[in-house]
Amino acid sequence: MKMVSSNFKEVEEDLLITNPKMSGAKKRKVDSECRVFNKEWIGSMAVCLICQEKVAVFKEYNISRHFATKHANYASKQSPQERGSTARRLMAKLQAQQNLFHRQTAIQETSTRASFMLSFKLAKASKPLSEGEFLKECMIETAGLLCPESKDKFEKISLSRRTVTRRVELIDEDITNKLNNIAESFKLYSLALDESTDIKDTAQLLIFIRGISDSFEITEEFLAMEPL
Repeated sequence: MKMVSSNFKEVEEDLLITNPKMSGAKKRKVDSECRVFNKEWIGSMAVCLICQEKVAVFKEYNISRHFATKHANYASKQSPQERGSTARRLMAKLQAQQNLFHRQTAIQETSTRASFMLSFKLAKASKPLSEGEFLKECMIETAGLLCPESKDKFEKISLSRRTVTRRVELIDEDITNKLNNIAESFKLYSLALDESTDIKDTAQLLIFIRGISDSFEITEEFLAMEPL
């Protein structure tokens, strides 16, 4: 809810005055004025269009006190039409700032998702994690030729070796947690063991698990690898 008024008196007239202790205040009923309660108001904060400060408690007293304390003489010499025009201008300015913030947040989230996806592809293909930087360089050069207007979006994708390593570790942790949660619901399960050696000729024990849940869903996954 965003509100701009010319003075303290007009602010009180715009608010629902429900405190009988306030001098001259009449209790206004929602039903008599055909007002509809909006559930979106629950838990929201009022934002002052003048200073863009948030009022923590969304109540008429707090909003009135904020206006009387900080903007008591605001637009006192303007006509109602001028005050309405000012309010619309301030509203458009605030919405533009909020849209810019949301757009930047969406771009950042998309870049992070792309970083996770490419890191997963590198790990799945058993490629060196340092190749992420080379992959990013190729994408930027390609975007410069095919879609120059979107080149900056590719530059925001973080694919340094340290970042790719951290992404792969988080993916591994997430997959392990999901597999453990699924395994807890197994009604029956079996383990399969196999021995192999790595590039350093160290013997490794490979453990696979297969299980079935109460809903007859069968899951078969690689569980762990332990050195012998």
